[in-house]
Amino acid sequence: MKEAMSGFDLYAMANELNKCTNAYVKKAYMPHYEQIVLRINPKEMDQFDLVFVRGSRIYTSNRDRPMPMTPPPFAMLLRKHLKNSRFTGVRQLGFDRVLAFDFETKFGSRHIYVEVFRDGNIILVDNEGIIIQPLTHAAYAGRTLKKGFEYTPPPAAINPFSLDEEGLTELFKDTDRDLVSTLGGKLNLGGTHANAICQLADHQPNMEAEDADISTVHSALHELLNDLSTSNSGFLILKPSDEIPAEQLQAVADKQIVGVIRDRFLELHTEEATPILLPSHSDKVSVRFDTLGAAVDAWKGSHDSAALARREAEKMDIAAPGRGHSTDVERL
Repeated sequence: MKEAMSGFDLYAMANELNKCTNAYVKKAYMPHYEQIVLRINPKEMDQFDLVFVRGSRIYTSNRDRPMPMTPPPFAMLLRKHLKNSRFTGVRQLGFDRVLAFDFETKFGSRHIYVEVFRDGNIILVDNEGIIIQPLTHAAYAGRTLKKGFEYTPPPAAINPFSLDEEGLTELFKDTDRDLVSTLGGKLNLGGTHANAICQLADHQPNMEAEDADISTVHSALHELLNDLSTSNSGFLILKPSDEIPAEQLQAVADKQIVGVIRDRFLELHTEEATPILLPSHSDKVSVRFDTLGAAVDAWKGSHDSAALARREAEKMDIAAPGRGHSTDVERL
């Protein structure tokens, strides 16, 4: 996961969050235009925040998180439909970058679809599949995300979990791309995990896909998927800097630093978060966490918890004169 979560990351997050089924939603917040927070209250755990950052990430957090005194309209709508609702589970649509969160409410079932691609979107849907409200109205080829329209997910990609050797053979026959591009694009794995499969299979990434050994590539694919499905951890992969070179990075990462200093260190030195370690990570410094959600929170949580302050600063910047437009035009 660089700036946006992959299908691998979302698969791991869905597994983690399904351990919290039957928890109740206390409130919904919108500290920034890009961010929705659901406060979740499980029966046998401390409450936590479920954080959606549109187009980027989904994770859990226990940070202090200042909220607006007056909730924006979308947050008020979520409160109306979801307050005191019961969280019944989360589904990944195929292996795509879309998670569907299911709730039982006094109005019947409700669903939130979080799309983690392009600019991202967060869509509230009723029990008949009709959109109550999207965070952002949008229209694409074949689907429209607007109030009153039926929610249509993006066209389904191939699910690698259901792909057998015969299906992989057909996929490789029907491509003019090299091996890594076929795995990354047509199989919906992305470049990072496609390269990992090439390494595990001991194949050159730029070789012709039709020349690959199907059995070896299929075994490497399912080795990676098995690691993912059994993962109970999260990792941050760190990168050296001028201040802390590679030989010192692990020593600093291993120190029991907590609070703001650790947040700042991880924010500056993290390259990516991942639910499993890949072959490309073998020579890099990693920090292990109990869950992927905890790893993402350690990396991005400090930034996201300051969303309200960023929003207020943006308002001040928009209202400031002297940028070539009148204040009224800027405000509009």
